[in-house]
Amino acid sequence: TTAAALERFTVNFTITNLPYTSDLENPDSAKFRSTRRVMNTLLDRLLKESSIGPVFQGCETTDFRY
Repeated sequence: TTAAALERFTVNFTITNLPYTSDLENPDSAKFRSTRRVMNTLLDRLLKESSIGPVFQGCETTDFRY
């Protein structure tokens, strides 16, 4: 067997109940790090249970925007 080729894709969405603050611009801030950790955990759970679950490798939050 051969290893499957990995393909990255981008998902953009709006979180309506998360007020934006300037802390979310700074990847070194505690607010950014905790929000990223929560988002990655929730998205990982969601996508692992979807049709791509068997090949899903994990997600990475890159930034938050207003």
